[in-house]
Amino acid sequence: MKFFGVILFLLAMNWTWSLVHDAKSISEKVHISIQEDMKKIISDYISENLPTSHNLQFERFWTEKTKKNQVKATFVYSFEDANADVGEARVQVEGYAILNKTKDETENYETWSFDELQILDNKVEFKEALKITPGAFDKVESE
Repeated sequence: MKFFGVILFLLAMNWTWSLVHDAKSISEKVHISIQEDMKKIISDYISENLPTSHNLQFERFWTEKTKKNQVKATFVYSFEDANADVGEARVQVEGYAILNKTKDETENYETWSFDELQILDNKVEFKEALKITPGAFDKVESE
């Protein structure tokens, strides 16, 4: 019985070792590169579409392998934006992107396609509180 336990233990160790050191797993270098590229895409998008925004901060950003040749990039970022109507506000966005490895790879580079983007939460924190007067809009409409 002890012999069976030792063999079972060695098989379990071999299996976990092969999971961790899988030759086809996605390298740390690829994860870091995907994170940097995603941050650049988000930064460029915000600067092009919200030119008054500033102070972009990536509060959390990580990637994880979900399936073979697929990575999920999860992020939380925030930035400040000024609007003439509401003033200065801090906007926080939380979400994830799904990237799939394509067959268009060279000897030096892997290519990943940005296939899906999900925004899970969007929060706005105003620097100065907005003033709301209940019923004021109804009076203006009836006049």
